[in-house]
Amino acid sequence: MKRFAAAACVALCAYAGSASAEAFSFVNTNTGAADQVVLKSPMPDGRPSGATVYAAHTAATFADGKKAETNARCSAWILPPDNQFGQNGVCEYKDASGALYETRFTCAAPVKGGNGVDCWGTLTGTGGAWKGRTGAFTLHTVQNGAHGEGHWND
Repeated sequence: MKRFAAAACVALCAYAGSASAEAFSFVNTNTGAADQVVLKSPMPDGRPSGATVYAAHTAATFADGKKAETNARCSAWILPPDNQFGQNGVCEYKDASGALYETRFTCAAPVKGGNGVDCWGTLTGTGGAWKGRTGAFTLHTVQNGAHGEGHWND
C-alpha cells in the first residue's frame, strides 16, 4: 500500500440544515504528512500490517446546493490477512466550538493493480446541528484523498 488510508472521512459539519434527511456528495483531501507504521508482509504478495493517523479536509455539497467544509483527525488500521475486508478506521470532526460528528468506516481489501479502494461507514452527530443524528456514506479512495456520497437521517 503506497499510502495507507487515503482518507475515509466525510464532511457535513458546518451546514446547519433542518432535521430532515439530507443527501450530500463530498471530496476529501489528506492534509499534512500521515504518521504511519506499516510493516511488509512476510509472505510474497501478502497483506501488510499497521496503522496510520492522518488529518483530512472535506468539502461537501448538499442536494440543495449548500456547501460545507471541515477538518478531521483520523486513524485507520489494516485488518488481518484472513479478514475479507482491508481496513477499518475512525475520524473525529471538530471546530472551534467543539465536537461535531464522528465517522466509523470499513474498506474493501485492495486489489493488486487496482485503482483505489471502496469504503463505507456511519456518521454519528456529537455536537452542533448534528448532535443526536445518524447517517451513512460510501466513498472511493484515491492516492491523496477520496470522493463519495452520503446522507444524514431524519
